Amino acid sequence: MKQYLYYFFSRYILLYFFLSIAAIGFMYAPELYPPIMILFLWIYTFMLKRKNNLQKDYFLFQAFLVLLISIALCISFILSQGYLSSPYWNIFYIITLPFSPLILSSTTFGNYSVVFISPIIILLAHFIFIYAMTKPQIQTRRITIWSLVMIITTTTSLYIYQNSPSQKFKGGHDFDYMNGYSSTDLSQFYPYTENSQLVELQEPSTFTIENEKDMPILDGAEACYPVYSAIAKAVYKDIDQIEKAYSETENYNYYNTNGKIVTFTNTSVGYTRLINGEVDMFFGAKPSKSQLDEAREAGVEFEYTPIGQEAFVFFVNEDNPVSHLSTQQIKDIYHGDITNWQEVGGQNKDILAFQRPERSGSQSMMTHFMGDVSLKEPLQYEYVSAMTGIITDTAQYNGEKDAIGYTFRYFLEGLHQEQNVKILSVDGVEPTTENIKNQTYPISTYLYCVTLKSNQKENVKKLKDYLLSSQGQYIIEKTGYCALN
Repeated sequence: MKQYLYYFFSRYILLYFFLSIAAIGFMYAPELYPPIMILFLWIYTFMLKRKNNLQKDYFLFQAFLVLLISIALCISFILSQGYLSSPYWNIFYIITLPFSPLILSSTTFGNYSVVFISPIIILLAHFIFIYAMTKPQIQTRRITIWSLVMIITTTTSLYIYQNSPSQKFKGGHDFDYMNGYSSTDLSQFYPYTENSQLVELQEPSTFTIENEKDMPILDGAEACYPVYSAIAKAVYKDIDQIEKAYSETENYNYYNTNGKIVTFTNTSVGYTRLINGEVDMFFGAKPSKSQLDEAREAGVEFEYTPIGQEAFVFFVNEDNPVSHLSTQQIKDIYHGDITNWQEVGGQNKDILAFQRPERSGSQSMMTHFMGDVSLKEPLQYEYVSAMTGIITDTAQYNGEKDAIGYTFRYFLEGLHQEQNVKILSVDGVEPTTENIKNQTYPISTYLYCVTLKSNQKENVKKLKDYLLSSQGQYIIEKTGYCALN
């Protein structure tokens, strides 16, 4: 045993440490690393053979190391339940200490697959070279046992990882549209899009802003972009030409505001821009607690102008037999008191109660709906980001059959955000236009235009008045919301 330990500490650690450091140089070209690594291992093993420093029994120790790392990987996966940010991964990191530079560089560049695969590949490659050059006699039974342990541990690890909540429930902020700010393709609602889906007036606007410098800068929630883009198209002279010209400049992608005057950075970023004075008017739901704290710290105060009516809705998969819930049942589900659909008339299935990111408009509304009842810890998932490692985010509805989610009605129906779902009635009332207007639907709410009380620009006030006029209300209702009257 002494000679194996000596062999490991005197040669293996230096060898793997060198290979780990070398890996840093190949992070930008990972396809070069495996052939160079294998070539170096072969040369290293060949030189040991030439110097008669390669004994036949070393392959046994090498095999033991491979099995040890495989078992450690499996144990870490089981204890961590697949979450790569779990402290249980220290078991695996300690066992693979000689590979620490490789692990550090890989995680820095967000390439976690290298962390798991490379140590085993390096050890296996070296094992094969030692075996080929020493030709040891190996019992068939021993080979069978090694192979079974490798297959079982590897398969178990992959199964746990792929079926863990950290990987199963995708969502969050990794958006595909509007420079990463939107989960929905809003291109049909740009002010300059030909044959756009924006609502247009059937008569000249009663209010027009002629000069670009006098136009209030707009931002808002994802579901509100079609509203304020249509308002701008009706009121701002030549806004289509202004925004089209801006979209063709370098600044468009540099600033990532998705517009010069009709901008979009969603609720999370939009409120920060409003607080900082970068925009004049924000369209959406009321801010979250953290956004209110942010405004308080900045010494500003919000002013809310209701401009339309909306419904906050809950939805499930279309095949779910549950079609109705009471407000108390919903609160019990999201507090964690009800955990199985059978408790509310459904099948014997666990309820996957998804939430939204804390600074989103729908999460702010959900917190308001829950009142004094606390929300349980939300389902989460992880994604790997270069230079920052693992990022944990709130998981969102992604077509799970046993899930429940929530949003605003227009976001779900008008923008077709979710497919194959059905909206639940609450306390026996459907969120129809009529029920929203007469507020019999129990979770009716308002669409707001939010400004700063300190913003006394004349056109900001005039534009808010226009939103409440017959033409403004026409645009809001035809877009898909309910007018105030």
